[in-house]
Amino acid sequence: MKRLLWMVGTLSIVLCSMTISPVWAIDTETSTYSFDVSAEGYAQVMFDQGYNLYQVGRKGEAVQFFIEAVTTKPNFTKAWFWLARTYQEENMLDEAIWAWKKVVELEPDNTQAKYFLKKCQNWKEYGKEAWENYERGMVAYERKEYYDAIELFKMAIEANKQFDKPYYWLGIANYNVGDYHNAVWALEKYLQFQPKDTTAQYWLREARSRLSKVSP
Repeated sequence: MKRLLWMVGTLSIVLCSMTISPVWAIDTETSTYSFDVSAEGYAQVMFDQGYNLYQVGRKGEAVQFFIEAVTTKPNFTKAWFWLARTYQEENMLDEAIWAWKKVVELEPDNTQAKYFLKKCQNWKEYGKEAWENYERGMVAYERKEYYDAIELFKMAIEANKQFDKPYYWLGIANYNVGDYHNAVWALEKYLQFQPKDTTAQYWLREARSRLSKVSP
């Protein structure tokens, strides 16, 4: 009889423990494993994951994480910057322009973002190859490497014959090396696009004057 009572008492204690135990376990698990992550913290995690993917060349996947970062934290300038850069490198120009504009909106003094925004806009308007050769031509011209500039301006025109700026600078570069015949041709072509450009009109007159003096 005493043994039976002892067993009943022991079972009661176990049952009581079983009743209390799950609640205690849940509380412990919650306090140990469950925690609130701030929006800022989550956005940073998403950015870091996107940046790591970008670094190993998985740019399409990186974009999704950058988007998640800026969606969670709309003023996350660094994430917008890398989103814009990734779009640009993937030749997704409309998306890149949109993202670069956001960077400039958040950081109006960010000259790098302004430069890339303008570059993407010019790629879209004139074509990437045409604009890149034109830019390289301008760098060569400013260094007084006129023959290199001439070749690059020609390449820009070949890529987009409706792109007016390379004609002008091709004319000026040819003028500087004394090739007045090609200077006249290029400036005349430019003035077909920009007939009211008085500076171009002046250099065309100068080139024609020089040409008449050297022609046999």
